[in-house]
Amino acid sequence: MTVPEPQKKETFFRSAAFRKMVLTVVCVVVLASLLLNLFTFVMPIVRYYGESMSPTLSDRQILVVSKISEVEPGDIVAFYYNNKVIVRRVVASGNNQVVIDLFGAVSVNGEVLEEPYVESPTLGQCNVDFPYNVPAGAFFVLGDNRAVAMDSRLAEIGPVTPDRLIGKVVYSIAPFGPVR
Repeated sequence: MTVPEPQKKETFFRSAAFRKMVLTVVCVVVLASLLLNLFTFVMPIVRYYGESMSPTLSDRQILVVSKISEVEPGDIVAFYYNNKVIVRRVVASGNNQVVIDLFGAVSVNGEVLEEPYVESPTLGQCNVDFPYNVPAGAFFVLGDNRAVAMDSRLAEIGPVTPDRLIGKVVYSIAPFGPVR
């Protein structure tokens, strides 16, 4: 005797195959949600545009940013400026004094910085007065390509405050590798 069509459908929905399929779909949705939250709230991905960080970074490079890593001088950070993501290097943190002399040498608290990632002196556009005292909790940032970079030397950008900071750039996806 053959089973009528409606009973076959009812049997399928009670079968082990159906339960496995539902469990698989639920697991995929949960995993996708966890990854989305990870890349949104903990490790966002940004794309760097421009030449302000060359030779360290290349135009259109895809970067992973850590929102939970501690930021220190020498680190590369991503931050917001005018609803755009900007990527620059931290040269000084809050409560430090920055001086850029006439020859382009950068000093923090009287000590000249060793900057092997910079190819030319820190000359270029600047409309802040030195010595510059970095406000508590903020970061003074400069591009590695100082001749073209728009950075904390401009009053419009100024120091990067915690409310504008996205986080520390830790990895590059394209090209693949750590960022220093």
